[in-house]
Amino acid sequence: MSPVLKTERLVLRAPRPEDLDRCAELLGDYEVAKMLSRVTYPYDLEQGRAYLALSVERWSTWQEAEELGFQIDCDGLMIGGVGFKKLRETPEIGYWLGRAYWGKGYMSEAVQAAVAWLFGNTDHKLVACEAMTDNPASLGVARKLGFREVGEVGCASVSRGCTMPAIRTEMTRTDFLNGH
Repeated sequence: MSPVLKTERLVLRAPRPEDLDRCAELLGDYEVAKMLSRVTYPYDLEQGRAYLALSVERWSTWQEAEELGFQIDCDGLMIGGVGFKKLRETPEIGYWLGRAYWGKGYMSEAVQAAVAWLFGNTDHKLVACEAMTDNPASLGVARKLGFREVGEVGCASVSRGCTMPAIRTEMTRTDFLNGH
């Protein structure tokens, strides 16, 4: 069974097929899509439908999953997502919010809860986060939560059709548990 994480203002839950229209609405904004590696612009409904179906399936055997995602709800409305990829290696966290929800502290709250879930439910000792250099808000979330910059990388952007310069940050389990 997939977990439901509750924070002061948010609920993080497993994706559902009925999230498709809301995903299309929020991820159909180029200002959101351009900061993500795997989201097309314009948003592709069939890819979205397949991704949501796969996300539901992954939670049924989450201990074996390579990727896991949470949808972020605020006041009963989906406002974004946070997820982990490379769960068989060093997990990488990624996150996004609909533009109307930027600048309200929601993402710091959601990422904190997701990382707590990761370290509380797996034996990983490290989590990484990569954000494009032209995305200071995402980099700020990582730094605020205690991720440390470890280098420059390239981040593929499907919506832009190129690889963008990005910063890789990492946080250890120990730093997280010690409040970084």
